[in-house]
Amino acid sequence: MEDHVECGDKIHKKNKTTSVKNVPEGESNKRDRASVEANDSPVKSASKGSSKRVSFSEAVEVFPPSKRRDKKIVQEDGLVRGKRFSQDEDEMVREAVHNYINTHGLGEEGLEMVLNCKKYPEVKHCWKEIGAALPWRPSESVYYRAHILFERGEKHSWTQEEVEIVRKFHEKHGANWKTLAEALGKHRFHVKDTWRRIKLPNAKKGHWSQDEYQNLFDLVNMDLRMKAFEEKKSKHGMLRDNICWTAISDQLGTRSNALCCMKWYNQLTSPMVAEGKWLDTDDYYLLNELYNQDACCMEDVDWDNLLEHRPGDVCRKRWNQMVKHLGEHKNKSFAEQVEVLMERYCPDVLEAREAYKSKPAVP
Repeated sequence: MEDHVECGDKIHKKNKTTSVKNVPEGESNKRDRASVEANDSPVKSASKGSSKRVSFSEAVEVFPPSKRRDKKIVQEDGLVRGKRFSQDEDEMVREAVHNYINTHGLGEEGLEMVLNCKKYPEVKHCWKEIGAALPWRPSESVYYRAHILFERGEKHSWTQEEVEIVRKFHEKHGANWKTLAEALGKHRFHVKDTWRRIKLPNAKKGHWSQDEYQNLFDLVNMDLRMKAFEEKKSKHGMLRDNICWTAISDQLGTRSNALCCMKWYNQLTSPMVAEGKWLDTDDYYLLNELYNQDACCMEDVDWDNLLEHRPGDVCRKRWNQMVKHLGEHKNKSFAEQVEVLMERYCPDVLEAREAYKSKPAVP
């Protein structure tokens, strides 16, 4: 894999791009400003927090779509989604399951019946009752968590023999994780995650190299560019950017899909996005303005007038967040640092993101 892909429509200093604050009020700017206004409100930001959570494109459907609530209710019901269960919540899930088994006199087979309720008509709707013990969590989430808590067993680590079994099983049977999980006495999610870890023979741990950073940006940028040519599915409304992290991990070759996703959203994306003080697209506008100013150092930048829709201290704060991941490039001049970041935040990706966002969602 090459170190990095050339950015489309790369900006050259002899042919400056138009400054954001001088762009006429077109449709793109109107959309961006409308989105900015919506995110600048703390109340609105909090009410839409669920849409900003990180989700994987390859998420498994637990319940049939016909039994799921419609999208509008999912967004407005105020239930907690995308947040790790606490130890107290885990204990409540265990207690709720045991209480259900005891109350209904299910005996020793109760746990088997509850965890595989589709096979037992008498407990078909058990998760509505069990889930009521955690009213702030969707019953689907409680269902998922209970399976993980009760099926992972006492032993959390994997032996080398078990890892080899997973490898050989996948070679012969593919991703039939449920069958293998039953044979190993583990949860299918854990088996699947183990395969994701061992399928990368060149996997690395610890600090990311600058080549890995650039390659990650190149792959994500390519994925976002392709979105401009795809239909916008309404079912992806709860998936942030709908990026296929498994495909990106496979091509990167050194990090799992979970690590790629967490690196992108927990470190490379500004935390100010979740706070409603910044937009993902603002990164491109910020770097474009810095590139056009030809500043020799941070002190030469007129931060207060850099972006008309963002305060100067917010712009400078975002810049400081960006340079944290420059590694050895931190020793370069300010102008050279801007050049490095322009290679990562390719200008044409902004157009692709706005084009995809403007598309009407289809069922």
